[in-house]
Amino acid sequence: MFFRYYTIFKYLFLDILKPFFIISLVLTGIVWLSRSLNYIELIINKGLSLPVYFWFVSLIAPKILAILLPLISFASICYSYNKLRADSEIIAMQAAGISKTLLMLPALFFGLCIAFLVFIIEAHISPKNYKKFKSFQSDLRNNFVLTSLQEGEFHSPYPNITVYVDKVYKDGKLSNLLIHDTRNKELDSTIIAKEGTLSNLSEQPHIIVYNGSRFLYNKKTFQTNIINFDKYEFEIDIEKKNKGIRFKQAEERSLKELFSQNKNYTKQISKEFLAEGHRRVSSPFLVIFMSLAAAFTILFGSSKQSNTTKRISLLSAIVVSLQAVYIIVINTINFSLINILIFYSVLGLFITIPILLIEYEKKFINTLKF
Repeated sequence: MFFRYYTIFKYLFLDILKPFFIISLVLTGIVWLSRSLNYIELIINKGLSLPVYFWFVSLIAPKILAILLPLISFASICYSYNKLRADSEIIAMQAAGISKTLLMLPALFFGLCIAFLVFIIEAHISPKNYKKFKSFQSDLRNNFVLTSLQEGEFHSPYPNITVYVDKVYKDGKLSNLLIHDTRNKELDSTIIAKEGTLSNLSEQPHIIVYNGSRFLYNKKTFQTNIINFDKYEFEIDIEKKNKGIRFKQAEERSLKELFSQNKNYTKQISKEFLAEGHRRVSSPFLVIFMSLAAAFTILFGSSKQSNTTKRISLLSAIVVSLQAVYIIVINTINFSLINILIFYSVLGLFITIPILLIEYEKKFINTLKF
């Protein structure tokens, strides 16, 4: 009996995996691609190379996958179990002495595996990747080398600095450039050079210019001094407010940071941290509940295929609605003890509703017009 059930268990589990991988690949790919297109201007306007661009946008893939996994699990189990019922395989297994409860175990085990995967992504992989994503984004904004040098245009990448470059080459070399610097209250500096090189080796972005002249205009004496040079390094000392430690968003922080309230945080920040923390904690449970809901709805309902199809359609609409409510609730409530209990009770609806749906199947399904 054990080996017979083990064979059936393995068969059902592997049968769920097939649509799971396909749906995951297609759905995650579509969402990831749509998000990636939002950053295509990094290639067009800022000269980011394709390998760096794909590395950058790949950092958001784990976060997208973790958000989609509950729905993907639900869809995979619905597809697999409904196909088995349509092919009368479920009936054959029951005739062999396998109860409906035992037939649910592969779906439960699958849900537990995916829930563990979601927890690993949410607790470890996604925060680290998203931190790299936001840090690189911040570097792009503050990095003179990667931003804003446009051929034949006067541009101000930072306050009181104007740059003109006649030609920008792919290897970072520049030709016929002008740099006008008015950050000093007493001296205006204008650099004209035939050649230059972009450099990003230090914390501060800078340009190394060759074979040029530096014009220093004293605002008090109205005198201009000219200094010729073979090589000069122009460093952009970004203001303190721009080079301070970047405040990490909730998505970048660990679970410990999210639940460790800091008195220096505003109420809004504390609320966002708690919301993100409870979203991560509840996500694995969401996978388990939705997996059980899918299997329960198909196995314990009417064996008539038309009723099963209607039941799946209704449950799918309910699940999507509950998912929307879940997201709204987690982003709007204040996380007091009572509200936390209310929030987690919403997760219970993913199990309660399928039970009610089966209990009142005849009353619901027979009156629906599809």
